[in-house]
Amino acid sequence: MDFLFIALQRFRLLSLTIAWVASVVSILLAEPSGPVAAAGAYAFGLFILLTIARLRWDSLVILSVLAGATWFLVGAVPGPEDILAGGERVLIFAALIPTMALVRATAMTMPSVHATQQRLARLPENAFAGGQQLAAHVFGGIINTGAFALLSAVLPSNALEARRRASAEAVIRGMVSSSAWSPFFIAFAIGQTFVDPVYAWMAIAIGAVSAALFTIVTLLVLTRGFGPVELRQSLACLGPVASRLAIVLASVLAVALLFGLTALSAVVVVMPLLVQLFRHRGKARLILSQTRDAMHSTADDLVVITAAMLVAFFATQDGGLASLVAGIYPGQFPGWLALVATPVLMMALSVVGIHPVITSTALLATFSGGGADVHPALLVQAHLIGWGAGTMSSIASLSVLTCAGLYQVPARRLVLGHNMASGFAYAAGCGGLLVLANFALGHV
Repeated sequence: MDFLFIALQRFRLLSLTIAWVASVVSILLAEPSGPVAAAGAYAFGLFILLTIARLRWDSLVILSVLAGATWFLVGAVPGPEDILAGGERVLIFAALIPTMALVRATAMTMPSVHATQQRLARLPENAFAGGQQLAAHVFGGIINTGAFALLSAVLPSNALEARRRASAEAVIRGMVSSSAWSPFFIAFAIGQTFVDPVYAWMAIAIGAVSAALFTIVTLLVLTRGFGPVELRQSLACLGPVASRLAIVLASVLAVALLFGLTALSAVVVVMPLLVQLFRHRGKARLILSQTRDAMHSTADDLVVITAAMLVAFFATQDGGLASLVAGIYPGQFPGWLALVATPVLMMALSVVGIHPVITSTALLATFSGGGADVHPALLVQAHLIGWGAGTMSSIASLSVLTCAGLYQVPARRLVLGHNMASGFAYAAGCGGLLVLANFALGHV
């Protein structure tokens, strides 16, 4: 029995690896559909089928909801050609999540990262939480939830619960708010599928402003004693990794612009190459081992996100979603409604355990493509803000659950703490600013 289980695990991992390679090759060949993409879609489908039996109960609940949505929104059962087209469309996710696992595993072995950890550990107490938030924002923009393990290690083992809680809340705020500008998040991958690539890039630029405003306000309001001196001390901690982070962002941008790739495609192509440049000598075996383990552990997220995107794809192709929306509101939605409803609903529903991927795909499918009088870049940014706000204070949030374990703080305290108010303020406040920008661009 153990032999069979191990064999299935290895075959499942092989299927995902084949899908990963096929996705990268299809990007390099500029063939989003064709033999290579089809082979990748079939391998990805096989991986999903082999993964269903080992999903967590909460993932199964989400899949049940998505199955009900499919039955309700899609009039006819998708045929083989439709399923293949959907598989090719979501194939990029089979490359993104393993790529990010590889990047996280590499970062954990880099001497420059360890030097940054040592500097953060030496911060005075009045600068510690703020420094953690800033570091989580920077690292989170590249390695996402991997930032939590990296930063929790610098907290003294004898720290009181109040300090552990403040640090956990700070790193959650820092990491999730980086989704507003970072192309390394699943949130961005979802958002860019609903708009032209140029609008996705514009959303990244707008997100830098949104994230900066949120960071400034929360540091001033929630971090006592954090002033200009503490800010300089915290930023100095990031010195050892600053040049490498700049190289990563510049490389992704350059490759995307030179070869006409989307931001997501550039990430998938560029990051494995940069890993070879940055990885610590003698750590290749450890990096590959941790990447493999992460590919196993993130299977639930990959399946749920893929399922949600497939439902949105079939619903829009079939016209069922458009018919449903037209029956409720026959005209074009006002832009202000779309820009406020998207982040606020994503935040509110996340608090009660509804994954942002469900809310966001439904709202983006409704409001994009002329469904609302809204600039596409602003709509994507509203979605990214909602993703950050929704994962900031949800009992179902991987960020909250991970930090609860690493910082030894009950999850309910992180959910019901400062971050709930911060999340709602982030969603409503930045949503309101996006409405003003939409008005300025001539929309209503």
